[in-house]
Amino acid sequence: MTKAKSILIAEDQEDDILLMEIALAELALEGEYAVAQDGQEALDYLYCRGSHANRSRGNPKLMLLDWNLPKINGQEILQEIRKDKQFDTVSVVVFSSSLAEKDQEEALFEGANAFMTKPMDLADFLLSVRKTVATYLSYT
Repeated sequence: MTKAKSILIAEDQEDDILLMEIALAELALEGEYAVAQDGQEALDYLYCRGSHANRSRGNPKLMLLDWNLPKINGQEILQEIRKDKQFDTVSVVVFSSSLAEKDQEEALFEGANAFMTKPMDLADFLLSVRKTVATYLSYT
């Protein structure tokens, strides 16, 4: 049984996953995250089912959530987990390439802690991930 991770990255773009992993490595958090590449896998991870049925129970402290995931999108994920009290302690920060104000409003309405547009600049992207993790992840 694998240990529960502190961070869940729900992202389908390989380049963005790699950048998030680089930012987490800079914070010495290499073993502290799990990656789900679509919305169904993210929910399977959270609910310990499917390919994640054997992971240790426990929730991530932070979910970095892409708004436009395949299978089940970010909005649907937020709607589901915010109805379930067991996920009340999970901070959700939406990282999206969307510039639409409507998406930001919907994410916050559905219970996201924050909505961040993915920076196009590499250094800004890494800094954004590091700042988000430092803000929402308790190192206790």
